[in-house]
Amino acid sequence: MKRILVLGGSGYVGSRLVAMLRQTRWATPVSASSRQRAPDADNLRVDTRDPASLRAALNGIDAVVNCVAGNAQAISEGARLLAQACSAAGCEHIVHLSTMSVYGALEGRVTEEAPLDPGLGWYGRAKVEAERHVVSFAQSGGGTAVILRPGCVWGPGSELWVGRIARLLRAGRLGDLGAAGDGWSNLVHVDDVCSAIVAALRSSRPSGQLLTYNLSAPDSPRWNDYFVDLALAIGATPVRRLSARRLRLDAMLAGPPLKIAQMALGKAGLTTHALPDPLPPGLLGLWERQLLLDSRSAQRDLDLRWTPYAAALQQCAAWFHEGEQPRKLAGPAPARQ
Repeated sequence: MKRILVLGGSGYVGSRLVAMLRQTRWATPVSASSRQRAPDADNLRVDTRDPASLRAALNGIDAVVNCVAGNAQAISEGARLLAQACSAAGCEHIVHLSTMSVYGALEGRVTEEAPLDPGLGWYGRAKVEAERHVVSFAQSGGGTAVILRPGCVWGPGSELWVGRIARLLRAGRLGDLGAAGDGWSNLVHVDDVCSAIVAALRSSRPSGQLLTYNLSAPDSPRWNDYFVDLALAIGATPVRRLSARRLRLDAMLAGPPLKIAQMALGKAGLTTHALPDPLPPGLLGLWERQLLLDSRSAQRDLDLRWTPYAAALQQCAAWFHEGEQPRKLAGPAPARQ
């Protein structure tokens, strides 16, 4: 049995990956996170910015999957220290979860050979830097590395691309956006991302090899289509037609104070469920961007079988409805405008 260290194992992708690996007959996953509350043999509390913590976590590990999220330092510096720690520990296989954000403002059909662009903000910049550290690990002879660049990871449990979107649709703050929502969504199911990681872990490659793959389902729709489809699936109808000006006002005027309130409540240990979701200005650019990830290499080399869009949509709607039940039982829903 191979021991697989999953950094960021308590996150959305990491937790699903750990569950998937536990169902195999060849892997023993070790979930590692700075948020692990009950560390044991299969769950570690690890600070990826602490070299000693990383070295201890890598003891007896055959491969590591880097699903770490967080701030810029956790992403970039964490990847640099991970590469160093793997080289020192003799752990020769890294699978690194990156993002389509490394392509910046690039548009059109994009393959893995496209140039990286760190110009869209701190997140994309940190992810570009993290990739460079992983590349250096492979090129220095430390081992093999596989970099995966998913689009928007969705599925049951996705707060970012299902829960938040569904609540905005219910509130009438999202709908058919016209040209402002005509970009490609590049949605990829969380199970497909995890299947790609598992396939990358199982493959045997010579030391020093580096492979990079985009991950986006070939039937992934444009954002407008997704908004309308999800609205219909959860009963958030009629679907409103919203102008670009209305979206910008929501993002610029309501977004910052809502985000500040959300952070303040979080620091105080209080729930933020009663707050409306802030609409980050960066989403407006994403929803109109004509970027289409070309994932044919991943489909071929990793033998991926994509989750059909219609099936994923129904899964997500069922998950969202299930999460609403406690709130419905707590009292009557507010009157709709």
